[in-house]
Amino acid sequence: MNFLAHLFLSGDNEEILVGNLLEDFVVGRIEHPRNQHFSENIKNGILLHRLIDSFTDTHSTVSTCKTVLYQNYHKYAAVVIDIYFDHYLSKHWYSYSTEPFDSFRKRVHEAFIKHWTILPEKMKPMIESMIKHDWLKNYGELWGIERSLAGIAKRTAFKSNMENAVEDMKAHYDFFDENFKIFFPEIIRVCTDFLTDKNYTHQHIIVSNKS
Repeated sequence: MNFLAHLFLSGDNEEILVGNLLEDFVVGRIEHPRNQHFSENIKNGILLHRLIDSFTDTHSTVSTCKTVLYQNYHKYAAVVIDIYFDHYLSKHWYSYSTEPFDSFRKRVHEAFIKHWTILPEKMKPMIESMIKHDWLKNYGELWGIERSLAGIAKRTAFKSNMENAVEDMKAHYDFFDENFKIFFPEIIRVCTDFLTDKNYTHQHIIVSNKS
C-alpha cells in the first residue's frame, strides 16, 4: 500500500497516522533503544504499517496483479500496484469512508504539522512536498499517478521503467479495479481488528460484513 491507503487505514488517532508513514524511516525492532523516544501510539502506527505491508505482500489478488506487470517491472511490480491501489481508493472513496475526502486530507496535513518535531529529518522534505503539492488529491487523477511513478523511478537503484506504468494501468484499468475491490475490504477488516484490539477508534472506516 502507498501513502493514501496507509493513512486511511490508520483510523482516527493522529499519532497512529503519523507513525504509519514514519515506519519507512525506522530500522529494525520497534523496541530498540534508538526508538525509545517514540510514544506508544507512534509505535503502534509503525506496527500497523508493517501489518499492512505483510498482508498486502501475501494476498492472492495482489499476486494476480503482479503477474500482469512482472515482465515490464520485475521486482518493482509490487511498488506499481501500491500506487495503482491508491488511485482506486481515491476513486471509490465513499465506498470505504464516511469522512469527506477534503476533511481527511486536512486532518492528515494538520497531524504531520502538529507532530513535526518527532519526524526524522530525512522524512520532512517528503511531508512538505506531500502537503504543498497535495499528493493525496492527485492520486485520484491518472496524471497524478504518472507523476508519482515517475518520481519513484528516478530514485530506484536500477532502471525500473515505472515512469511508463500508467500505460499498463490504462490498458488493464478494469482488471486492476476489480482486484482492488476484492482486496481492500479484506485489508480494512485486518486493520480495524488491529485498531480495535488496541482500543483505537476508526469511526469513518466502512467495514464490510462480507466474509
